[in-house]
Amino acid sequence: MSETTSATFLERIVAATQMHLSERMRETPLDVMRTRALAAPPSRSFAAALRPNSGGPARLIAEVKRASPSKGMLAERFDPVARAQAYAAGGAAAISVLTEPDFFLGSLDHLRAVRAAVNVPVLRKDFLLDPYQVYEARAAGADAVLLICALLDDTTLCDLLALTRSLGMEALVEAHDAGEARRAVASGANVIGVNSRDLRTFAVDPDVVRRLRPLVSADRLFIAESGIGDVMGAARARSFGADAILVGEALMRTESPEMMARDLSSALGGAMAQFFGATGDPYVKICGLKTADQARAVVELGADAFGLVFAPSRRQITPEHARTLVEAACSSLVPPLPVGEGARGRGPLAIGVFVNEPVERIAEIAATVGLDAVQLSGDESPEVCAMVAETTGLLVLRALRLRSADDLPLLDEYALAGTILMLDTPTDDASYGGTGQAGDWRLAAEASRRWPIILAGGLTPDNLADALAAVAPRGVDVSSGVETDGVKDIEKITTFLRVARTRLPRG
Repeated sequence: MSETTSATFLERIVAATQMHLSERMRETPLDVMRTRALAAPPSRSFAAALRPNSGGPARLIAEVKRASPSKGMLAERFDPVARAQAYAAGGAAAISVLTEPDFFLGSLDHLRAVRAAVNVPVLRKDFLLDPYQVYEARAAGADAVLLICALLDDTTLCDLLALTRSLGMEALVEAHDAGEARRAVASGANVIGVNSRDLRTFAVDPDVVRRLRPLVSADRLFIAESGIGDVMGAARARSFGADAILVGEALMRTESPEMMARDLSSALGGAMAQFFGATGDPYVKICGLKTADQARAVVELGADAFGLVFAPSRRQITPEHARTLVEAACSSLVPPLPVGEGARGRGPLAIGVFVNEPVERIAEIAATVGLDAVQLSGDESPEVCAMVAETTGLLVLRALRLRSADDLPLLDEYALAGTILMLDTPTDDASYGGTGQAGDWRLAAEASRRWPIILAGGLTPDNLADALAAVAPRGVDVSSGVETDGVKDIEKITTFLRVARTRLPRG
């Protein structure tokens, strides 16, 4: 669809909305609608319903709509109540109801009927331009409304948001690009949605969630909208930090709405969201520590994790030795932290690195050392990774060595097993990394757009900035690149972290 055509669509929908609004305001004056809104039953908390458990799946906002301008008729036989009840039975945390009549064939009557039939919050999804529509939404029973940044100037956005809250509702403030995301944050919105579909072109950009998530702080709820049609899409959105997902077309087209809602609302990806957090800074892991002084240094310098190698290599240490390093790191925190509690976010995680070790042995070492996470760097299958996570109760990182774009589907398999993905450099022999050689950054960039990844292999303080710019990984892992004559060099670690913490321009 051309830019001119899409702009005409926006003009047409705004014009139609204003025309219908004028008609409704003549039929029911503002003061009458305000009285109805104030008399409506108490609203349900939309924001509270969308807050996911730490490490858990994204919450689902399941949408009821009969048609869309880009896809046409979605349901010839349309029963909004039955559809909404199926969504709720399948675990949807909230229901979105399209009420725009001309382009989506919606109605406020659909919202009223759905609100009376389900016990979860209901969102009025429409093109709101005027306070009257907010009062109208509350009078019809809506618990939340959609406010679209592309259609509202800053003053109107803030005014409508304030009115929404005064009526006990919440607003889902929608953005599509970096500028709109910053406007949404500046408005004070608690729930910010990023629509992967550009209303000007109707094109879906799958990178929008990944790019814009760092612009929204963790104290706000971040909602991924559009372009999610299956479990993979739901898991990917969650892995990049979405607290909730809004799904419409796929749910409206399925003949098993309850089952699909259950699948979407239980999709994985929460482990990655928990591991990386919402910050835009790359997650930094310093691997191969061997002394207590090194452990204390990475704590003081602000690394996110340190690696303890239990696989055969020149950096291999015993579990007993590793325990002393973990104790040194924990005692360096102020106040000190008991061993095994690093995952609470107060200091770097202690990550044990294993290669083809039996699950029982990994669990034994993890308990002895007080590990916070496990890294598997051998030939472990997705099933073994899941077994390690279940047995140890810890997050699992999986180091993969992709040789071509044909290997990219491996990322999906491991991601759907709940692992954190690391890309290391392939080797020509039977070794498992640790070569100090950089990999194919173009391939890594493709992987980074697919899932959040940790980039490893050949990184140094000198090439880190280039790697971050070329790949945009979610994290980085370094070992030999911060060594001098095979020994960790505190000055190099300091420089590496300084480069990593220099935020690149976004959006």
